[in-house]
Amino acid sequence: MTFRQHPRETTTVRDRSVTLRIDAALWAGIFATPLVAGGTLVVFLDGLSVGARGSIFGAGFCLSLLVGWIGGSRLVTTLGTVLDLLFAIREGDYSMRGRVRPGRDPLQGLIADMNLLTDDLRGGRRKRTETSRFLGKTLVALHSAVFVVDEKGHLTFINSAARRLIGAERAAVVGRDVTSLGLAEPLGAADGAILTHRFSSANGRWAVRRAVWYSEGREHTMVILHDLSAALSEEERRAWQRLIRVLSHELNNSLAPIGSLAGSLSALLDAQDRTTLDEELRLGLEVIGRRAHSLTRFLSGYGRLARLPPLQRHPFRLDVALRRFALLEQRKPIDINGGEPITLDGDEDQLGQAFINLLRNAVEATLGTDGGVRVDWGTEGDHVRVTIEDDGIGLPPSDGIFVPFFTTKPEGSGIGLTLTRLIVEAHAGTVELAARCDGRGAVATVRLPMRPGADDTVRFRTAKATETGHAG
Repeated sequence: MTFRQHPRETTTVRDRSVTLRIDAALWAGIFATPLVAGGTLVVFLDGLSVGARGSIFGAGFCLSLLVGWIGGSRLVTTLGTVLDLLFAIREGDYSMRGRVRPGRDPLQGLIADMNLLTDDLRGGRRKRTETSRFLGKTLVALHSAVFVVDEKGHLTFINSAARRLIGAERAAVVGRDVTSLGLAEPLGAADGAILTHRFSSANGRWAVRRAVWYSEGREHTMVILHDLSAALSEEERRAWQRLIRVLSHELNNSLAPIGSLAGSLSALLDAQDRTTLDEELRLGLEVIGRRAHSLTRFLSGYGRLARLPPLQRHPFRLDVALRRFALLEQRKPIDINGGEPITLDGDEDQLGQAFINLLRNAVEATLGTDGGVRVDWGTEGDHVRVTIEDDGIGLPPSDGIFVPFFTTKPEGSGIGLTLTRLIVEAHAGTVELAARCDGRGAVATVRLPMRPGADDTVRFRTAKATETGHAG
């Protein structure tokens, strides 16, 4: 078998193996010469003839060469096999394996270890190849546009979504500078940025994600552009549908009786009984006034949600404020369990409105029962947690308790919880309303950063219950 030459070498691995065998045999013979000379000296002392001495010396020398050749050949064969395996590994060929002879020769253990190393390298390369193929197929299948740029600003990869976005084939853009392609702005945006950009085939808003890694000592950057326009348009459409549905419902509820009463009152003008006419007119005008007032209150509520003023932040004692808010509720005493002084940086007036709404809902849920309301607070890292727990009738079986104008109360406006959520969200906080696990009633949990900029993910989770009557 002839092995591949390395570009820097002038002889093959096989040539070097033969040379090593010859050199090893010669060195073994040289090392055995003193032994032969000693044996010859003993022969001289025995008084043998010169011919006999020469024969013994020659036989000993040949025997030394033979022993050296056999031992050196086995050694060099093993080393040659190891050398062949190392050369194959260096060339990336992990299919070669050395033959391990039976026996207790420790050199054969070296070949066995080399075989294990080759197996590990082959398995590692197979896993890397499979992972690379999987990631490649995943990137190609993504609906988001994926661009990979090297350290020189040249495109090295685009997926199908990116190709459709820029309106060019891979072969036409891969290897080109992003500036020459007009992609310097979108591909240079910061991670997490929301970008408005016009591409050759699309125009809209894009969420930018970036990741940097190194391959063969070179830096690569992957930029993913996710189209937000479709999601925003769908959400905007749903918001308009909800708004129109609510407006239609409320306006019809007010205008229908107003129109009906106007017709009835017009007919009564022709009546002859003045006493009956005056009474009917009075009742009809009262109904019209109530419906007009209800409609005015409805539209005013929408205005409050749409015109929430900017935050006026300042440090204040949240524990003192919560005690003050609890004292405002006169219908039922509220138990204060918190005792830890907490200073919060926020808008005290707006947060006061939010907590008053939650306290009012909790108290109204317990009216007519022997249940109570409890307020507690504490710190969780850089955040403060406030819990308002009641023993009331529980939550309604609906996902709409945070939806504007959703209410289960006869006189409810449906903006209390929505306004509370908007205020807490403006402070980078979260509000949760869930059924209690240890009994009837509900628990409202508000988490707020104690200072602006504290990291928090705004997420609202509304738990369902089987009972009704806690939204307002």
